[in-house]
Amino acid sequence: MSRLQETLATIPLATRFIMGLCILTYMYQLLADPPLHNYTMVPKNVIYEHEFYRIFTSSLFHGSLMHIGMNMMSTMAIGSMLEKQIGTLMMGITIFHGIILTSTIYIFIAWLLYVSIGYEHLMMQHSVGFSGVIFQLSVLESSLSPHRSRSVFGVFTVSSRMYPWALESPRLYCFVM
Repeated sequence: MSRLQETLATIPLATRFIMGLCILTYMYQLLADPPLHNYTMVPKNVIYEHEFYRIFTSSLFHGSLMHIGMNMMSTMAIGSMLEKQIGTLMMGITIFHGIILTSTIYIFIAWLLYVSIGYEHLMMQHSVGFSGVIFQLSVLESSLSPHRSRSVFGVFTVSSRMYPWALESPRLYCFVM
């Protein structure tokens, strides 16, 4: 058995399934080269054009090889730990729920900013990737963990409650800059 086969054999079923689905979607992107903007999360299109499919497709499509690579490595690590704690059926439900929840929250925040202060940018902003669901999974995994603190990249230690935020801080920093 090769090292890759050994690694894949340790990944629980629901985590392996969602990783496979995202990878197959990315392979479709590479081979068919569909216009990515047709599958991204655009709150304006979901609300006013009733393009509800974007709630799901925006989580499965990715912007680049680096994007899907990082997301699938994170999914493998976090998803495997969480699925071993809660089981395959609950993990599948959690992932499905996470896709809907993270997309709905994004749409709601964009809409709220638009109607309250007229900030229209987020309503037309294209968003893609599995990162929101990964964040949700990391929050669940760290809240179920018996450990009170976690090491962040071996550099410093934070409480388990702050761990998902510490993992996201480099990504948020790049987004703001």
